[in-house]
Amino acid sequence: MCGIFGLVGQEKGLVSKLMAGLSKVEYRGYDSAGICISRPEGLDLKRAEGILDNLKQIVGDMEDGYCGIAHTRWATHGPPTEENAHPHCDPQFRVAVVHNGIIENEVQLRQILIEATSNTCFKSETDTELVAHVLAQEVDAECGDAIPDDEQLLAAWRRSLDRFDGSFSLAAVVKGREDVILVARSFSPLILALNDAGYLASDVSCLIGMVKDVFFIEDGDWGLLRKDGMELFDSEGEPVVRESTTLQWNEEDAELGGWPTFMLKEINEQPGVFRSCLQGRLSRDALRGVKISFKPDLVRIIACGTAFHAGLMARHYIEELSGIPCIVDHAHEFRYGTPSGPKALVLGISQSGETADTLAGLMAAQERGYPTLSIVNVESSTIARQSDSILTIRAGPEIGVASTKAFTGQVLGGLLVALRLGRLSNKVRSEELAVINNAARRFPNAMERLLASSQLEKGLKRARRLFHNQDHAFFLGRNSSYPIALEGALKLKEISYIHAEGYAGGELKHGPLALIVDGTPVVVISSDGIIQQKLFGNAREVAARGARVIMIAVEGDEEASAHADVVITVPKTHRLLQPIMHNVVCQLLAYHVAIDRDCDVDRPRNLAKSVTVE
Repeated sequence: MCGIFGLVGQEKGLVSKLMAGLSKVEYRGYDSAGICISRPEGLDLKRAEGILDNLKQIVGDMEDGYCGIAHTRWATHGPPTEENAHPHCDPQFRVAVVHNGIIENEVQLRQILIEATSNTCFKSETDTELVAHVLAQEVDAECGDAIPDDEQLLAAWRRSLDRFDGSFSLAAVVKGREDVILVARSFSPLILALNDAGYLASDVSCLIGMVKDVFFIEDGDWGLLRKDGMELFDSEGEPVVRESTTLQWNEEDAELGGWPTFMLKEINEQPGVFRSCLQGRLSRDALRGVKISFKPDLVRIIACGTAFHAGLMARHYIEELSGIPCIVDHAHEFRYGTPSGPKALVLGISQSGETADTLAGLMAAQERGYPTLSIVNVESSTIARQSDSILTIRAGPEIGVASTKAFTGQVLGGLLVALRLGRLSNKVRSEELAVINNAARRFPNAMERLLASSQLEKGLKRARRLFHNQDHAFFLGRNSSYPIALEGALKLKEISYIHAEGYAGGELKHGPLALIVDGTPVVVISSDGIIQQKLFGNAREVAARGARVIMIAVEGDEEASAHADVVITVPKTHRLLQPIMHNVVCQLLAYHVAIDRDCDVDRPRNLAKSVTVE
């Protein structure tokens, strides 16, 4: 979840370029930051707790150099302090290291280092500092006080890596060798690039606008990065060459473009995401680009967070359109569970394509012999490369930590998978495909109409007042609106810090009703038919106990106002697509409540955009 950026061979402006790289990865979430410049006379280290502006204030007087590494930290080992911020050095300041991941044998390594020398002094509570100590120890074993050559550096680096268990992407600089950066990847992502200098990053967004082509190094790769090339080896120590990939995104995609926040920009980009995801895949009589070659007996969906809620929507679609049983698991639970049975298709969902638990779950599925399909946003991500086949949602960079436009793409992706399975099961006929295609073609225009609606603005203004001085809220849904209730609650708690829970309406009497007190905001995600009447009943139940009800209903629903304090209506569309429309209101409601509470909606506290550790 940390952000890594590095440069070697930068002729001028190294400090400012390192800071620019860090600013591009701020969206991932972080609590401290630092940079280290390697010069012939030694290492120059600057670190600061808190936001990147704190670091900017102390690097202004740093001399430029030729080589440097930089880092934004999301705390796992030790609190967010300057001492725990990266980069970390050994006591003699011979090496400096930045790290994304977890060194799982930290305790044993620490004890070994303590026993090996009475001079070992640990200045932080992090596992990363141990990497610096071990590397310095191995460099010393190779060449003593002399400056190591390439062969000595690589030998010391290989022996160091052999001592670490866990997941990590690592970059290190060594005193006297400002011409190279040591790199290594074990599970956690690391990207290299060459242009006017040698670049490295843990996230492709760091490199947008700086390079056109990148090298995604594979799990187990390690070696040296130079200004004009790289020397890489696999986990067995054999030399390897990785092919370059051209970046699909440009710098404008990752900029605000006049919007006050990335979250609001990305909410308003959802009609475009829907069109892009749909393009070339669905027509009146055909479904293309969804590669499933067999009819499975079971579908296992694995995901985390917002992607998990998209998975719940996918289950609804798959079971209705294909009749194939479907199970949705949190990826971290699936990984350690029992095998899923014969002819199972495992579907992974991840915006970044780097979610550690989802990646591990997909790898476990493949080890058990199950084919894998993934819905991802980043086509060049680790999950995309690991999966047997992928469906990209084409959402472009999503910078806001709280996922919005990616969810819309993931839900649509789930619908496309369900349609493919429905065709394989002979349950989706050409006539039904034509109806869904017609509704999907009209859907983005209806979403744009909703986003531009003055009635929506008025409804949100009334609804957000009900959250004033409230610390708890509930979202209720049933059937296809239940995943939206879960996602609405997640968005509210993520960015406004109001405790919120999503429930299936039928669960109210089984415990949650005890938590309703006078003034509690309850958001009801309305549905059609008999389910709608059940939700109206739930609305009456909570209102009778003092709750203030906000109902998200379809235009023309004349009964909704009888069961709510505030009704916000959305355009009516095909029943399979209607939940996506309701979700837009939930996103905007969470956004405005958070703004009212002076919260940073793009970078909520304690959260990271891409969760690359377990």
